[in-house]
Amino acid sequence: MPTLSPQTNLRGNYALICERLRQVRMQVCGRRGQSRFAYLLGLSSSTYNYYEKERVPPVEVLDLASKISGAPLLWLIRGEPVDFNVSSVPFIVGDLPARNLRVRRD
Repeated sequence: MPTLSPQTNLRGNYALICERLRQVRMQVCGRRGQSRFAYLLGLSSSTYNYYEKERVPPVEVLDLASKISGAPLLWLIRGEPVDFNVSSVPFIVGDLPARNLRVRRD
């Protein structure tokens, strides 16, 4: 009868998810494109920053990042297929929309 054993080193796997998300963002929006990628994902810049640095995003965010970039979802989560090359992901050109500024009307 097979014996169940707990998984170990999950922290390392989580860090790799964050790193793969960062690689996709850099390819899609450039080195300084965190705000743009956050906007495309419908997230605030600070929330996205947490995902890239230390917190694994929900699968819905990873799924949307996959759809936006064309990177395989399974690659974002598990690094498979191992032969996927992030440089094949296209750069997205475009500016963020202007922020809504309140206009005072006297």
